[in-house]
Amino acid sequence: MIIDHLRQKGSSDSLLSKLLKQIELNEAAISFITIQELFAGQSTINKEIEEWILKIINPYQILPYTFEVAKLAGEIDRDSKNQIDFPDAAIAATAILNKTSLLTLNKKDFKGIKDLKLI
Repeated sequence: MIIDHLRQKGSSDSLLSKLLKQIELNEAAISFITIQELFAGQSTINKEIEEWILKIINPYQILPYTFEVAKLAGEIDRDSKNQIDFPDAAIAATAILNKTSLLTLNKKDFKGIKDLKLI
């Protein structure tokens, strides 16, 4: 969702912008793994883009990558009937353990994960 927002250059028409207007910002959070994914892109070499990303993610609560998250992510990967990427398993585990819904445009990547609520 954040990546979609970034691709649209922070447009108020992005799905993220529209959804954030409907909830309190303090209800929104992102995982450490999501931050890693954001900064893995080559575009973040550009300092202006890096600062822009930091400005976008600054208001969010950051959900930590803990032992419990790592354990559950491993179990999700092990038990998944579908191929799941490491970051996606970690993001799903973070959402589950923090009892929050996961906002994503890639629902198929998270299909069938027990106890995961998708938006």
